Amino acid sequence: MTDTDILTLVDRLERCLLSNKEFHHRDHLTVAVAYLYHSDVPAATEKMRAGLMRFAAHHNVTLYHETMTRFWILMAEKHLDRGLPLAEAVERVHLALNNKDLVYSFYSRERIGSAEAKAGWVEPDLREI
Repeated sequence: MTDTDILTLVDRLERCLLSNKEFHHRDHLTVAVAYLYHSDVPAATEKMRAGLMRFAAHHNVTLYHETMTRFWILMAEKHLDRGLPLAEAVERVHLALNNKDLVYSFYSRERIGSAEAKAGWVEPDLREI
């Protein structure tokens, strides 16, 4: 994946040019890293939230999950090396976080699946991030 590929993916998400079947875990991580690469966690989280909510509204689906979004932003931040070129930074995060079930090492299924976790941030109940 090149810098151009990454920026194109971000643009396609932001302009709702992807189908809801085209945007997968790896793509979420790519966008998260792109946002984090040039900003801090709160700003990247806000951009990700706004983009995902717009995307969900465009496709008339209720996909947005606040805790899940923030969890992956925080995990990406832990593995992000801003000293690398963007494409290399994205690949490093992909390698570290390729298991989309990693969230269940931190959250029980009940907690992460709750309406509370979907609507707002909830702390992990199995171990700290």
